[in-house]
Formats: sequence, C-alpha cells, structure tokens
Amino acid sequence: MREAVDRMARPQKSGLNYFPLDVDIFSDRKIKILMARFGADGFTFYQYLLCEIYRDGYYLKADDDLAYIAGSDLNMDTDKIGQMLHFFLIRSLFDNTLYEADKVLTSAGIQRRYQEAMRSRASKRKVTVDGRFWVLSEEDTQDFIEVRHVDEDCVNNPSKSEKNTDKSENNSTNKNKGKENKGDEIKTEGEEAFGLPP
Repeated sequence: MREAVDRMARPQKSGLNYFPLDVDIFSDRKIKILMARFGADGFTFYQYLLCEIYRDGYYLKADDDLAYIAGSDLNMDTDKIGQMLHFFLIRSLFDNTLYEADKVLTSAGIQRRYQEAMRSRASKRKVTVDGRFWVLSEEDTQDFIEVRHVDEDCVNNPSKSEKNTDKSENNSTNKNKGKENKGDEIKTEGEEAFGLPP
C-alpha cells in the first residue's frame, strides 16, 4: 500500500535517463569542423552539454556558473569552454537566437530526440513543454506534446499575471533584441560568451 502511495506522490520526471547517439555522428559536417577546431575537447564538451540538457528535459539555462562547473568537471580552462560555446552557437549546434534572448541552450535536433524518447511516457499522459523554449514548429511537434505558453498561465492565474508584468515586458524586449541580431555573428568569445568578466 505504501509503495502505491509513494508512486502516486512522485512528480513526473521531465528528463531522460539516456539519449540516442547517432552512429554516423562523426560523419556530420558540424562535428567534423568542431573536432578540427577543438579536437576531442570540443566533442567532449558538446556531449557534456547534451547530458546536462537531457537530464532535466530539452533545454539548459546557461547561468554564469556553467563555465566554471563544466571546466572543473572536464578539467578544461573556462576560456576554452567559452570559446567552444561560442563555436557551438555560430555553427548552429544550439539555437543562437534563444541563447541571445534567454541564455537557453537547445536546438531543433535536441527537441526531436527528446520527444521521441518521451513517446512511451506519453501513453499515460501528455508531456507539457514551455512554449518560450520550444523551437519545433507545430508540424514537427508530436500530438502528445502539449506546448504551454506563458500567456496561458496568465489567463489561468490572473494573480501571476499581475505580479509578473514587469518580467513579461523585460522578456519580450530581450526576445526582440535576439530577433534583431539573428543574422549577426556573436561578438563574444571565451568567458564573455557566458557573461563572465574578461
């Protein structure tokens, strides 16, 4: 009886225990260029970020500590970590517009693999994702994925809407800035890619 209660009380896990790695990954042009530029360190850091992303779901908020933690975990210099992140963004291994707007690491490929892995869980209930960070088009999003947008939360809970009006305005300003810079190359390298002081 107690086990049944424990199972019912557990929140639905949003992350994955494992994710597929394509056997042709070393034939991918982006990976070849990454390894030509940074060697095995580049591939290692890219896989490290994928593990961090899939552990919690389909995106990662890249806070200021990420460079230090990743550098420590991988025994790499934080400046090199920043240079590699910069490379990932300009080479579209991660969605640059979303990173510029919200410091979020994700991509369409990451989200396709995520929704494929979540298919078996979705037989019990829909999988809800945050519309702010979901980059797949409506056509590419499976039926069992429920894309929840921030304004839906505001309609369902007006008190949240009133409390967070200034956050909403700041967020929309950031998104517009990201869209304006979509075609521009990222101007930061090294630790500056994480917002760290030079």
